Amino acid sequence: MKPIVRRTVLLFSFLLFTFAFCFIAHTQAPPAHGVIRLKVKYKSGDASKELARKRFFLIKGSLEDNRPLIDRIKSHTLPTRECYFRSKGASDGLIKWLKESDCESLYCREIEDKYVHGSEAVPEFKTAYEAALGDLKTPQLARRWLMNYMPFDLKLGFYTEKQKAIQGLISQAQAATKTSVLSVMTDRKGTAYLTNIEPGTYTISNLVASETEKASILWICEREVKPIDLGIAMKRPFTLSNEKDPKVKCEVIERPLPVCK
Repeated sequence: MKPIVRRTVLLFSFLLFTFAFCFIAHTQAPPAHGVIRLKVKYKSGDASKELARKRFFLIKGSLEDNRPLIDRIKSHTLPTRECYFRSKGASDGLIKWLKESDCESLYCREIEDKYVHGSEAVPEFKTAYEAALGDLKTPQLARRWLMNYMPFDLKLGFYTEKQKAIQGLISQAQAATKTSVLSVMTDRKGTAYLTNIEPGTYTISNLVASETEKASILWICEREVKPIDLGIAMKRPFTLSNEKDPKVKCEVIERPLPVCK
């Protein structure tokens, strides 16, 4: 082999070895951040159910660190969905429509034709539809835009009050911890993922009690986050429940839903 060829081969081999070493070192480097696979469920009667489509928040610091915030969370009261809508004069049909998909506003699902006409018609939707039809003339457009003919208190009032309360609590948490509050929403199976978390101790809470069929449940829990990859987190979910679990450091406040006048 000629000297110049030999040197080229040696140089190429050296560069290939260096690249391979760096690649292996990189792929084997331990994760620098943490992941939480959150699983939320509740016991209702004899059945265990997943808490779907509910938002949870990750706050820097332990339960003890966040005690002033926790005291405010626990003392904060909002009317239940049914009590709020009844206070605004909502019909039984509208309240039933909201409950069917666990809605907090009227924008959460499509208003099908059967809720405007026929035996399942919701009085508020029917009234708004007739007003829209007078302006828009076309039935399809009237049903599509009927929400514009409904009062704000019914459309978004409950959702807005709840979000205002949550934002107030988030602002207090961020001011105290000097750290942004992360949030995540559970899927239809009550599962959610919080990723890229700096190692440390955190408080996890829904901040405002979540309503189930018969009760409202508020979770305020502590979780130590260590560097971990998603694969391991998948096998080790952090489960929140209204049943007592000695392995989970939680304050769980469950109250029966009130009878609304």
